[in-house]
Amino acid sequence: MIYMVEMGFPHPDRLAEWHDWYMQHIRVLLTVPGFRASQRFEAVVDNPSPYLALHEVASADLFQSEAYRNRGGPASVGEWRSLQTNWHRNLLDGLEETPEVPTTAYLLLLRDARDLVLPAEVAVDWLRGAGLDGTVKECGLAVLPDTGGVLDLAHRDQRVRLFRPISEKVQGAG
Repeated sequence: MIYMVEMGFPHPDRLAEWHDWYMQHIRVLLTVPGFRASQRFEAVVDNPSPYLALHEVASADLFQSEAYRNRGGPASVGEWRSLQTNWHRNLLDGLEETPEVPTTAYLLLLRDARDLVLPAEVAVDWLRGAGLDGTVKECGLAVLPDTGGVLDLAHRDQRVRLFRPISEKVQGAG
């Protein structure tokens, strides 16, 4: 299962500090039983939520756990929560592991856009919305070696979001 968090951060003067905090937050999340791995991304083409985190989680049950509520839930983000905009949390079912996106590659995210015609070489994994905010009913993910085949589409259609990694995939301890 994938826990997807999308957000904006319109505070350029605090961006470096926020990125540092967010990586520390991921390390804390990865101490919560059931959090397995995380990776962060930044949009290549502007969209309402240009920052993305994909977390690999064992199940939806962990969001009800005391460990999550005490260490990783929305209340754990302090002042940063009020500085983030267009913040959405969705659980996606259909993959057991998050894709590993090398720093030289790109992540294509399709939001409720199965009707799109993509280049034949783009292999999309489709996931179903399975909880939390419910702002995505169906999500497609693909790792791309470059932006060429979908960049124009991302400029024309807000359902097509293209991201570059801003962190490596970080694995949890267990």
